[in-house]
Amino acid sequence: MLKIAICEDERRYAEDLEWGIKVWAANEGINVGIKKYKDSTQLFDGLIREGMFDIFFLDIEIDEMNGIEIAELVREEDVLTTIIFVSQYEDYYKEAYNVHPFHFLSKPINPQKLEKTMDAYMAMRGRGIETFTFHIRRTRYSVRVNEIIYFFSENRHITVVCENRKYTFYGKLGVIQKEMEEGNSCFLRIHQSYLVNMDYVKEFHYKELILFNGQSLHISRENRKKIRELQMLLLDEEF
Repeated sequence: MLKIAICEDERRYAEDLEWGIKVWAANEGINVGIKKYKDSTQLFDGLIREGMFDIFFLDIEIDEMNGIEIAELVREEDVLTTIIFVSQYEDYYKEAYNVHPFHFLSKPINPQKLEKTMDAYMAMRGRGIETFTFHIRRTRYSVRVNEIIYFFSENRHITVVCENRKYTFYGKLGVIQKEMEEGNSCFLRIHQSYLVNMDYVKEFHYKELILFNGQSLHISRENRKKIRELQMLLLDEEF
């Protein structure tokens, strides 16, 4: 199901958006769940109850906190979720680009433009940008798989380590390993506690890996033979 949030303080525009999305979804055979919110308080309360949405339609000129400020907070929780701004004016467009919106729609909503926007979203989604999704306190987070350096497991907690940030949640490394093996990225289990993205490995050593950021990760005794064989295979491919 495609989860969609509409944050719009004018009822007629919110209903127009909801109706247009439902018509598009019915024509395309796509299951959607739509929630409407009148302001930022309602929206963030909804995020606590519902988790992260796939698409946010945000009115820029909403009362209290404006749509751009709302988008900035949404981006802190999920860098990949899709944001579509709705506005009667073009004055905000330059400022709005700082939060990387997917599109802008003008009021009143043109059904054909809304349909094209949703088609474009589905086309982008279908291009297969690999993401890893997890939950922290009922909030959904998504990160691009190619931005993950490694996963670290300790006491039933998984830490996703990226270049500039870390996330920790409850999970099992074995389950994540299986998920990564089903994708297109190459992750290597070097230890009971480490699942490493090979794209970030600079050097192989008998007892450790050296990452491009200078960090070293220990290779467990039972994995050393496998890592050594992989290293030799990679050397053969170079020649």
